[in-house]
Amino acid sequence: MERIAKIERPGLLTRISFKIGGRMFGQVPTPERLMAQRPPLMLGLGGLYGAIEWFGRIDAQLRALLNMQVATLYGVPY
Repeated sequence: MERIAKIERPGLLTRISFKIGGRMFGQVPTPERLMAQRPPLMLGLGGLYGAIEWFGRIDAQLRALLNMQVATLYGVPY
């Protein structure tokens, strides 16, 4: 499998996003590294995920369990 190309000169938005992802998960998640190749995509999806995370009505423990279940269904190491 091919490795994801590194961003040569990440912008401010990308660096902030990587810091948040690293802080939340211990390392930058693969979807975030993929979206960093297209900053407008990263900004739009980041806004959506942020709104769901901050304003969602699902309990944090249940949300984590759902994330793990979906990752398991699709065979994604998360």
